[in-house]
Amino acid sequence: MQPATPDTVLGNFAGVEYEHNGVRSQFSQRDGQFFVTTDGPDGELAEFPVLYTFGVYPLQQYLARLPNGRIQTVPLSWDSRGADEGGQRWFHVYGDELIDHRDPLHWTRLSQNWETQCADCHSTNLVKQYDIDTDSFETTFSELNVACEACHGPGSRHRDWAQAPDDSADRGLLVALNERAGISWVLDPETGNSRRSEPRQTDTEITTCAPCHARRSLIGRNEYTGELLDSYQPALIAPPLYHGDGQVLDEVYVYGSFLQSRMHAEGVTCSDCHEPHSLELRAPGPIVCLQCHAAETFAQTDHHLHPADSAGADCIECHMRPSTFMQVDVRHDHSFRIPRPHLAQQFGSPLSCLNCHSDQDAAWAVSVFDAAGKTPPEEPVHWSVMLAAAGALPLEARNLLLGVAVDTKAPPLIRGSAMSQLDLSNDSLAATVIGERLQSSDPLIRYGAARALQTAAPAARAQFGPAVLDDPVKAIRLTAALTLAPLGAEVIPADKQARFREVLDEYVATQRLNAERAESHTNIGNLQRYLGRADLAEAAYRDALRVNELFVPAYVNLADLYRVEGREMEADQLFRAALELLPEQPALRHALGLSLVRQGRIEDALPELRFAADAPDATPRFALAYALALDAQAGSADATDYLRASLDRFGDDPSLVAALANIYQRNGDLDAARELAERLRR
Repeated sequence: MQPATPDTVLGNFAGVEYEHNGVRSQFSQRDGQFFVTTDGPDGELAEFPVLYTFGVYPLQQYLARLPNGRIQTVPLSWDSRGADEGGQRWFHVYGDELIDHRDPLHWTRLSQNWETQCADCHSTNLVKQYDIDTDSFETTFSELNVACEACHGPGSRHRDWAQAPDDSADRGLLVALNERAGISWVLDPETGNSRRSEPRQTDTEITTCAPCHARRSLIGRNEYTGELLDSYQPALIAPPLYHGDGQVLDEVYVYGSFLQSRMHAEGVTCSDCHEPHSLELRAPGPIVCLQCHAAETFAQTDHHLHPADSAGADCIECHMRPSTFMQVDVRHDHSFRIPRPHLAQQFGSPLSCLNCHSDQDAAWAVSVFDAAGKTPPEEPVHWSVMLAAAGALPLEARNLLLGVAVDTKAPPLIRGSAMSQLDLSNDSLAATVIGERLQSSDPLIRYGAARALQTAAPAARAQFGPAVLDDPVKAIRLTAALTLAPLGAEVIPADKQARFREVLDEYVATQRLNAERAESHTNIGNLQRYLGRADLAEAAYRDALRVNELFVPAYVNLADLYRVEGREMEADQLFRAALELLPEQPALRHALGLSLVRQGRIEDALPELRFAADAPDATPRFALAYALALDAQAGSADATDYLRASLDRFGDDPSLVAALANIYQRNGDLDAARELAERLRR
């Protein structure tokens, strides 16, 4: 991040124009300043001065100031690659997607705000200051860009050490990244792999890199405790951020994939491969891998199945599948996984082979691997296969996810992620298994278990939840607020009551760190509702809509609060006001349809429920609601047909299978009902 000057701006601001989806933007320069003329908050063309540049290669973005202290990311970016690579041009970071000023992703809205989306990782000692009453920012930072103290902590102790040096290993640094000091990698000639001369004792380096190289949310200022989960909640490994087998799908950066890898398990740290101050590889391309993996073993045709001098003999392209983000930015999955064509063929998982062999398919790759004797063993089943199967086979998901959860050979992040995907509401056995994992020494396992516990029946929550209140790690401790609040304070042991109140206050304070985000106010509203404080819940939901009038969950949760309080007509009016802003939003149409059903207006509800159920991103729950309303209005024949089609679309979703079985049973078709019930039982 740099001030926009002739020395830092790479884009062509010589009065050029760029048209995207009907908006003709212009880039100009005068008196040493740079300007972008494009569609503003009201959809009308306006001129915006560029304050800062953001990034250098392969693209450069530009930041402009809007009223109330907001700094926003202009969506038109400069492709700084060479012209021979297709660069030296303006482009829109969302490609051909139509995004106008009413869209939550429009550049003038919060999703493109520097303070909340970018600054924490691109400036040093950022203090985000947002005032909800004035809807304005007064954010401060010590240094505009990433500097020494962003990674090593406040530098005063190091300054003092420099004035009077001694032999202390940390040289006065609060965070001394010296995990590689005195370490070597010793080659095993039999396997061609190397082992660390001494086991890695801490994750300090990874924890230092992770806040800016992970998909995560802020829960506290960085106190340099050495534990990521004291300051951030990392995204767990699950769709839609990751593919079913754990490979990168969305823009999740590298922390979540690296912690899946055998490299991490064997003690590799970021700086084994990257020079930490530049992030440049320590050796070019696949040669960086040959630091620890013998070329005599791995840079051979019988390993990589390519001619030795071909471009396909590239460790990185095979074991670190690339994805392109922001249209031109190619990034590599850091799970360093073995390509699994059999998994790709069975469950549609991505396969790195097909990035180069784009005219082939997974079946072709299976035949190549089988012919080379590289068919994976049937036992033991790798955790990635079990994860992918859990996503593709809903009726088997519970056992598969439990299998991963208790697999001590699976990475802790994967085990925690598998637990977090479990529904424990009607499963006391699984709840007990997960509850036992709350005693794990690994925080990622405890975090996944604590997240899963939120879905458990009240008895299991009451049994295991109070212990979570005392977890030393903040992200885990905070889950206890949402686990225990719905139960009522009377179920909390007397010796935990004060601690429970402290954690509730800690949860609210954590949400207020992101007071500019509607998500945070909605979370506070949900907590207050669980505690029976309807007035505070309503106020929090209203705050959410005040900071973001397009935030759908706030409408849905507020309307549901109205439903519980018998204020159905207010819920109806709220949905109709929301649909004025978001007429195509399936969740709003679904919720309005349910409200109309409760009002006894099933005929009016059907088109709303049908719209939601037929949406491209519909869930089985949407399809179920429409089918049940259809059954009530038009009869079981129409509902049966729709449920069958929904099973074809969504697979064996348990709620859809059960609904269809119930209709068959009610109509006397016991054979069909019994067949479906048996599928559920299995």
